[in-house]
Amino acid sequence: MSSVSNTYRPLASVIYLGIAGLSGKPVAEQARLRAQLDAAVSAASKPMPEADRLVLDAPDGAAIVVLGDARGALQAAERAEAAGRGAFAIGINHGPVSLTAEHGNDARLIGDGIDAAVSVAGFATAERLLLSRPFRDALAEVAPQLAAAFHRAGTFTDARVRSHEVFSRDEAARRRDRRRRIAVTALIAAALIALGFAARVALQSLIEARQPATLVFDVRPQGEIYLDGVLRGKTPALTRLQVPPGSHRIEIRNGRFPPHVSEIDARPGEQLVVKHSFIAPAAPKPRGLADRLRFWQ
Repeated sequence: MSSVSNTYRPLASVIYLGIAGLSGKPVAEQARLRAQLDAAVSAASKPMPEADRLVLDAPDGAAIVVLGDARGALQAAERAEAAGRGAFAIGINHGPVSLTAEHGNDARLIGDGIDAAVSVAGFATAERLLLSRPFRDALAEVAPQLAAAFHRAGTFTDARVRSHEVFSRDEAARRRDRRRRIAVTALIAAALIALGFAARVALQSLIEARQPATLVFDVRPQGEIYLDGVLRGKTPALTRLQVPPGSHRIEIRNGRFPPHVSEIDARPGEQLVVKHSFIAPAAPKPRGLADRLRFWQ
């Protein structure tokens, strides 16, 4: 008579990845699916510490026992789902597991936590990951926002006439969230484009606003050019002068004549011509005798 000793009986989250109809498939297809299953299990369990998970092989799949919180188990299941690319039915349960050791045999894990996970995976499809009620409750304790994404998908009965209430993702909500994320991303992109355009326009306006005006001098015969009281040069050597936009006082001096003063309001990029002649008016002609006689008449 064999004796059985229970080393521990913890509650754990169990992810079961099942391959429907594996034994009926060609050998080459079985080998391919087994290799894909190994890759999915590796992707699911690799980020977790070895002390927090155990992997069990089964004739038509594999189980990953997660000893940490339910959130880590869901994340592992989603990694397996992504790596499996629709090849496996995945179910997750939360319940008791036991490590047993029989005389002459290797230790193995048993328990309702594993059995129920296998049953839940049997109700799942490759497109629909399912959670048992106990797992969803455990998930709600540590990550209620994640649990809220899963809604009741029905109650199913397994081959041992046990009922299981299961939950699946709300696909309509997921599609709405995806559309909302796409819309938000598009709005952000449009806002960034508009902001970039507005910034370019503002920069261009700033550059144009700072563009200097040009004064062109036509002074005869010559003159000293004072801009806002500061001597800037002498014509005809100085013919052009750039000035900042705005109001300016221009004074042109020639020692023999009164200075010529003008006020200007220069716009950005504008060209203004400043023209002045320091030429004395012609002297009157001497009056002849006839003119003088007319004057005295």
